[in-house]
Amino acid sequence: MKALVASRLLLGDFDDWKTFEQERETAGKILNRRAARSVSSQIGRNYRELSAEMRQFIDKNFARCNYDDLARLCDAVRPGIGLYLRLDDFEASLFALAEPVKRRFPFYAHVSISIYGLQFEFPEHHFINDMDAAFEDLKETRQRIDALGLTDANVKRQRDAIVPLISREKFISRSMVSASFSLVEAFLSGLFFTALSTNFLGILHCDDGLLSYAKSKESAALKDRINRIVKFASSGKMDGGTDPFRSFIEIGKRYRDAIHHTTPFGRKDIEAGERLLALYEVKSDVAIQCALLSLNTVLVISGWIYDQEDRNIVPDDCNTLRNKIMEYSLQHGLIKTGQLRGPDSQ
Repeated sequence: MKALVASRLLLGDFDDWKTFEQERETAGKILNRRAARSVSSQIGRNYRELSAEMRQFIDKNFARCNYDDLARLCDAVRPGIGLYLRLDDFEASLFALAEPVKRRFPFYAHVSISIYGLQFEFPEHHFINDMDAAFEDLKETRQRIDALGLTDANVKRQRDAIVPLISREKFISRSMVSASFSLVEAFLSGLFFTALSTNFLGILHCDDGLLSYAKSKESAALKDRINRIVKFASSGKMDGGTDPFRSFIEIGKRYRDAIHHTTPFGRKDIEAGERLLALYEVKSDVAIQCALLSLNTVLVISGWIYDQEDRNIVPDDCNTLRNKIMEYSLQHGLIKTGQLRGPDSQ
């Protein structure tokens, strides 16, 4: 019966942890299936219906999993916290996930089991969601600004209304730029980690040169890491000096550095005050451009590494967000057709 309670948790069938605890306790007192059927109302679901739903869920998500495995899972869950393990640790301590499920998520993803059901977490997922949320907020803020009907004649009179919205636009834009770079950083780190752990990147077998680089220089400058991955993934046909990678670094990094390393001082690659000027420039058009360059960077590299059947969810989510941003940006003149080279141009 604990297997059925675990199944309900995996299916996201509990509204709160208190109910899960109560039903796990009840399940521990039920000794056989006949007794389970007779008290099925105590676990909140029809026994036969839940068994069939559970079997279908198991066949879809797990390679080898029986009732005893599910009972162990039920005992391992901590109420209020759930269960949180990296994919390989989950398989080592509990049971194997189905191959299609594992291919769908990065090698370093975590299995998360809570009252929200079975989920998978990985850093790219969070940063793509950050970019998506920022984009939606940016659209809403720009719509509110447009609704004011500002003109040269009335803009000063509406200062009290416009200033908070302009500040909000800049705040959201800075967040979007930051998330764009976090996405690429996480993606590259994940590739190097996967290479060292499996000797493969998607369909590509890693050579000794890439493995040595991943082991000793995975924290090198972003430009260098992009260049190394691009050379390997494209079989030497391209490098970090080609677009969209070149533009991502040359355009986007100026704004990322202005946000995260703000200083009026000069640096070896900039004159005094340049980062302050770059910071002041960050608004919706800059955020959109950085986001698209970031998404294109991930998509182009993914196109070399994965075939259509084996690619994981990261490029799919990137492509969905890219198309949404592109459509809006072209309609509102934030970018021009052909301004950004994407995966279709490689």
